[in-house]
Amino acid sequence: MPAPTSDSASNPPLYSQRSVRFFSLLFSAVAGGVLTAGNLQAVGRPEQGRKVIWASVVYTAAMAVLVSFLPASSPYGAYAAGIGLAGGYGLNTYADSFIPNKQDYPARSIWRPLLLCLLVFGSLLALLIYAL
Repeated sequence: MPAPTSDSASNPPLYSQRSVRFFSLLFSAVAGGVLTAGNLQAVGRPEQGRKVIWASVVYTAAMAVLVSFLPASSPYGAYAAGIGLAGGYGLNTYADSFIPNKQDYPARSIWRPLLLCLLVFGSLLALLIYAL
């Protein structure tokens, strides 16, 4: 008699919803969008993955334009946190419509995307400091 196989063994690993929100909050909705697109591609939905990347880029650009109209005395950090979390929750909601039962998928490590985001962020910060 063959050994029973678990569903999680046949399912590809996915980034957790918490990881998507964390990357959207800490870096930008684009970073969360890339993680969500990776999840969608892993489950065989590459078209939705491309859409989520474009949507996260447009969302980030639109929010940057809207924040630029705020007065200089505004607490930009609070706005950035709210915008990042809203983007993360939006990405999770969109992915949930294509990936049912996310708890059946094993967790995917976030170390590679985290190192990549830190490298990009560090490079941009170094360029900003060097320019000043």
